[in-house]
Amino acid sequence: MSQELSNQLSEAGSFFIYTFIELTILFLGVSFLVEILNLFINPTKIQKVMSSSKGGYLISSALGSITPFCSCSTIPLTLGLLKARAAFGPIMTFLFTSPLLNPIIIVVFWTAFGYEVTLIYGFIAFFVSILAGFTLEKFGFEKYIKKEIFQADEVAASCCDTEVKQKSKVQTSCCNTKPSFTVNKPEAQNASTCCDSIISVKEVSKKESKWAKISDKALMVKTWKQFLSFAPYIAIGIAIGAFVHGFVPQELLTKYASADNPLAIPIAAIIGIPLYIRASSMVGLAPALIDGGVSMGVILALTVAGAGASLPEMIMLKKIFKLPIMIFFVIAVFTMAIGCGFLVNLYFA
Repeated sequence: MSQELSNQLSEAGSFFIYTFIELTILFLGVSFLVEILNLFINPTKIQKVMSSSKGGYLISSALGSITPFCSCSTIPLTLGLLKARAAFGPIMTFLFTSPLLNPIIIVVFWTAFGYEVTLIYGFIAFFVSILAGFTLEKFGFEKYIKKEIFQADEVAASCCDTEVKQKSKVQTSCCNTKPSFTVNKPEAQNASTCCDSIISVKEVSKKESKWAKISDKALMVKTWKQFLSFAPYIAIGIAIGAFVHGFVPQELLTKYASADNPLAIPIAAIIGIPLYIRASSMVGLAPALIDGGVSMGVILALTVAGAGASLPEMIMLKKIFKLPIMIFFVIAVFTMAIGCGFLVNLYFA
C-alpha cells in the first residue's frame, strides 16, 4: 500500500469515527432533551404557539435562530415538533433556519467574513426559510410526511386509553356496589376498601413529580431506540462524506470554483453538500481559499450548502419525509446558497 493511499484511508477513517461519535452524542442529547420537554410542555400549547399564522412562522424562525444545532442534530427536535402536531409550515421553517441562522454560524460568519456579509446572509436565510415553510404548507406537502414516525406514539396512546378505560370500569363497578347498612357484612367492607384504594392511587399520582420521570429508564430506552432507528442513515451519510474528504483532492475546489469561472458558485454549492462542512471550520479555511483565488461568494455558497443540506442530514430526513419534500428542501437550500454567493460577489465586486 502506497503512502498516499494510506494517508487517504487514515484521513477518511478519522473523519468517519470523529463525525459519527460527535453526531451520536448530539443526537442522543437533543433527543433526550426533547423527551424531557414533552413531559413539561403541553402539546396543545406547542400547536397554539407554532400555528400557521404569521406569528407562528416568526416564532419558529426565532426558535431556529437561537438553537445552536447543526443540520443533523436539528432533526430530533423537528421530529418532536411533528409528533406534537405543530403546524407543518412553521416546523419546516424551523428545520431550514436552525442549521443556517443559529448563534454559532452568525459568530463564525462575522469572524470569517465580516459584519456586512453576515447581515446579507442573515437576511436571505431568514426570508428564504419563512418563504420555504409557507410554500410547503400552502401546496399541501404535509401529506408527504411518513406515517411511521407517529405509529409508536399512537400505540402508546391507545394502550394508555385502554388502561384508563379499564380502570374506569373497575372504579365504577366497585364504587357502585351497594353496601349494606350492616357494617359487619363483607360487601360493605370490600366496597369501602376498593373506593379508598382508588382515591389513594389518584392522590399519589397527582403528587408524583414530573422531575422523577426524567430518571425513568423508559425515557432513556425510548431515546436509545429512536437513535438506533436513525443510526444506519447517519453512518451511510458520514461514510460518503468521509470518502469525499479522504479521496477527493482539495485542489478540485480551487480549480473549478475559482473567481474566474462563471459557474463557480453553483459548483461550490454542489460540492458543499457531500462535504458536510461545519460552519466553524470556515474560520481557518476561508483565508486559505481566498489566497488560492476562490471568491468570497464561492466560499459562502460552499458553506451554506454544506451546513444546510449535508448528505448525512438528507439521508436522515429520508426516514421522516417522502421524496417530494426532500427535493424541495435541496432546491431551497441550493437556491439560498447560490443567491448568497452571487449577492456577496456583486456587493464586493
